[in-house]
Amino acid sequence: MMDRRTLLAIAISLFLLVIYQWILSTYFPPPEMSEAPATTTATTTTATGPTAASSAATTTPTPASGRGDSTPSINLAEKAFDQASGTPKSPQPSRVPDAPVITFGNQKIQGGVAAIGGELVDMRFLDYKDQIGPEGKPVRFFKRDANEPFLSASGFIAAVGVDVPRGDTHWEQVSEPAGGKGNTLHLRWDNTRGLLFEKIFTWQPASYMLEMLDRVTNSSGVPVTLFHYAQFVRRHVPLPEGSKAAPTDFQGPMGFLHGTRVQFEYDELPKGDRFEESVGGWAGFSDKYFLAAMGDADARERRKFYFDFDAPNHRVGMVTPAQAVAGNESRAYHTRLFVGPKAIEVLTEQNMHLERSIDYGWFHFLAEPLVRLLLIFNKFVNNFGVAIILLTVVIKLLFFPLANKSYRSMSAMKKLQPKVDALRKLYGDDKQRLNQEMMKLYQENKVNPLGGCLPVVVQIPVFFALYKVLFLSVEMRHAPFMFWIQDLSDKDPYYVMPILMGISMVVQSRLSPAPADPVQAKIMMFLPVIFTVMFLTFPSGLVLYWLVNNVLSILQQGYIMRQSGG
Repeated sequence: MMDRRTLLAIAISLFLLVIYQWILSTYFPPPEMSEAPATTTATTTTATGPTAASSAATTTPTPASGRGDSTPSINLAEKAFDQASGTPKSPQPSRVPDAPVITFGNQKIQGGVAAIGGELVDMRFLDYKDQIGPEGKPVRFFKRDANEPFLSASGFIAAVGVDVPRGDTHWEQVSEPAGGKGNTLHLRWDNTRGLLFEKIFTWQPASYMLEMLDRVTNSSGVPVTLFHYAQFVRRHVPLPEGSKAAPTDFQGPMGFLHGTRVQFEYDELPKGDRFEESVGGWAGFSDKYFLAAMGDADARERRKFYFDFDAPNHRVGMVTPAQAVAGNESRAYHTRLFVGPKAIEVLTEQNMHLERSIDYGWFHFLAEPLVRLLLIFNKFVNNFGVAIILLTVVIKLLFFPLANKSYRSMSAMKKLQPKVDALRKLYGDDKQRLNQEMMKLYQENKVNPLGGCLPVVVQIPVFFALYKVLFLSVEMRHAPFMFWIQDLSDKDPYYVMPILMGISMVVQSRLSPAPADPVQAKIMMFLPVIFTVMFLTFPSGLVLYWLVNNVLSILQQGYIMRQSGG
């Protein structure tokens, strides 16, 4: 029967998808951001000549390749800027002991800016913990860890003889959040030669977005030429051999530039720097659940975005063309910094296309409305497990007419199964005659052997889209359901739901007509066992969806069979 073969092909496709995800989650778990011990080391510079690329400071730029091609092609300070690559140098861990950090925060984040260097060196998410329970601490995304730093830096590149802020620059705090409740952090530094540099961070009471302004005021009476840059710097530490992370969604340097998503693997950039030019857009680092992204707030000027490896750090940033600041003139550069969770609603409300950091695959157009519907349900029931059940019911109702057609066809086929078996015994050696007699039997009973195929095939894209939604959504992270299920993004600790799901698959197979091919019959018999074993370590949110979907299918199929007398 063709419908059984089609269903078997679909089941095998789902099996391959599930076994792939199971292998990833079991043997290649993505590293979890956790609270790292606070360190007192800041960032500084020791750049004094052409060899500064390996020990250079946070905000003083140098060549970017990290592979020795550091010969500049334009006359800029300390050979700090390579015209060929157009990128500043990478911040390195400072040797300044006990460098102070100016802290700030709101309802969502707790951050810190280094008073020496002016980098954003600390960022913690107050609504997301590194583990469930009272021992859980806020996830720390940015940190000054000497072995695994992750920070944001910005500054200016100038010609020889022009003193600009560097990694060892001591910034003066002009204003600070009053009682920790303010929304502005204002730093300044005067080079005593007519240039005043200011760095202003602004944030809202409940937002993951920072507005960063770098301003230079020239009172020297002499024009100066400057480049402005902003960048993220991150040291990627691969896991030990044999446990290397293989993420289900892309993790690494990425961006959304000139209307296209771009991404580069960590091990790809040491082989060659990557550059993109764009008016607007964003670039940054993406993890499975969290994102750091930056973009030009004005989005009017073309900027060069760079993705490179300046050993031992990876960098993602943007740099302006050279711009002259006349005497008695001030020039400001606005940068938007998003550092937060990859929650679809949070990303969308920033109006930067940050939601494109989540890759739902081929069926992105289906996945996005599904996750929004899931969030709507959760707002009413305040339980993502119940929301998954409601979403499953809605999807079942949408496909109810198609599923009815499929199940009625399967019920009719099951009724004809004894006659089909008799024909096989009678014409088993004559395949052509057997097919002719079977088609005649179907026509006499007005049964379409393909009637059950199309409705199932149509539902496959929706299943894959929902599958990705439940697997990738940060909303599922540490979300409780009920009883022993306290994290829908983690496996069922007692394996109750996977076993129930396997039982439901066995019941489903009993309601369907048996395959004529003995090999297919054996595969269908073992399929519930295989799926159950795989789902033992699968996120419980996915298992819940599959279990509820199976139960609803059994009820619908059983009802149709009773109606038709099957």
